[in-house]
Amino acid sequence: MNSVKADELLEGLRKKERYLEVIYHFASVLLEAQTIEDVVWSVAKNAIAKLGYRDCVIYLMDDEGKQLVQRAAHGPKNPVALDIKNPIGLQLGQGVVGSVALNRKGEIIPDTSKDPRYIVDDDMRLSEIAVPIIHSGKVIGVIDSEHEERNFYPPEDLQILETIASMTATKLVQTKDNEKLRELQEHLQQLVQERTSELEKALVEVHRQKSEITDSIHYARRIQAAILPSDRIFKENLGESFILYKPKDIVAGDFYWTELTEHHLFFAVADCTGHGVPGAMVSVVCHAALNRAVKEFQLRRPAEILEKVRELVIATFEKSDEVVMDGMDIGLCSLHVNKRELEYAGAYISLHLVRNGRLSEIKANRQPIAKYSEHRPFTNHLLDLEKNDTIYLFSDGFADQFGGKTGKKLRTKVLKSILLGLAGKPADEQKKELEKQFEDWKGNLDQVDDVTLLGLTI
Repeated sequence: MNSVKADELLEGLRKKERYLEVIYHFASVLLEAQTIEDVVWSVAKNAIAKLGYRDCVIYLMDDEGKQLVQRAAHGPKNPVALDIKNPIGLQLGQGVVGSVALNRKGEIIPDTSKDPRYIVDDDMRLSEIAVPIIHSGKVIGVIDSEHEERNFYPPEDLQILETIASMTATKLVQTKDNEKLRELQEHLQQLVQERTSELEKALVEVHRQKSEITDSIHYARRIQAAILPSDRIFKENLGESFILYKPKDIVAGDFYWTELTEHHLFFAVADCTGHGVPGAMVSVVCHAALNRAVKEFQLRRPAEILEKVRELVIATFEKSDEVVMDGMDIGLCSLHVNKRELEYAGAYISLHLVRNGRLSEIKANRQPIAKYSEHRPFTNHLLDLEKNDTIYLFSDGFADQFGGKTGKKLRTKVLKSILLGLAGKPADEQKKELEKQFEDWKGNLDQVDDVTLLGLTI
């Protein structure tokens, strides 16, 4: 790799790391938000401000769904505390903000002086970026930022703002549901003697609806794209390798991760849970904890990394008033770049090694990265690798898939047999064959879980 290409790659990684830090911080803050005002000011103060923008306004749709009203701000529109200077309202289709809401698509305006839609609010600025806040196909607000320089916002900023908008939409709906629930509870207390039976039934129904809404929340796929290594980076880091990644829904609790240091190449496959906190947000928290363990705390042994990640994940979720038991299963490897030496540690995700036509399993510890009844140290395994060894890490989604003639699970034993037959073949060929085997087995049945399978040949 020449120095120019390496510099470009490093700059790209730094930018992605900065974006991930913003998302991780914002996700943590959102866990504590209790009201609509908490949510919108968290966007302005803890997400947009940390991106380095000088100006930002958060609009929410009014109850009639006809006008966008300024509800939070950062920069000149926010001179003191949680106050907006001369707030305005915009109709759908009015100005850049109204157009973005009407078209349901984010936009970057490189030169506002050439765009007839531009409306001067507190001052004339020459660049603008705006993204809609959408939930269940309905626009509920807009995130808007302006800058005095032309061509200030790069295209990738649209992706990070869309990610923030998606997370904001889900939290706004959750918060609104919670507020409705609190109102109903207060009403129940006032009329308990007169309408106890009727209101208790209504409260049970609200709880059921809230549970269904929470369980069905899906964050946009861009959240996953923000934390997953690109195909190019994955190949550059791991060489003769492949990743089979098939989310069950729009987003996944599964993710894969790589990190290159001076002497070690780290790679992992993780499977996150999502009870109360959606799996996608849990994956953001767990991914950020992995990065901190390696970069901030300079840990290199996989077992020590997992113990630190467990500590960070638990500390993050303990900030919530709720008891959060979410976390992840993971298989983590560290490959020494100058010698064929591999270290491995796992939480429920084992390492499988194929050598000379035989498959062996290095078992993971049977404990998750989460709050757990009994925390034990993770086991660190050291392996001396040989040329043509093939390593596999996978979540349980492939083996747990129902299908075949009888509609039963594929099972881990069958998956091991498939991998043994594929080891030694080119990585791209292995991936293609695994995809075919999975689809043939699944047939017309629904996919039951996220599928992630990583293969690497030494």
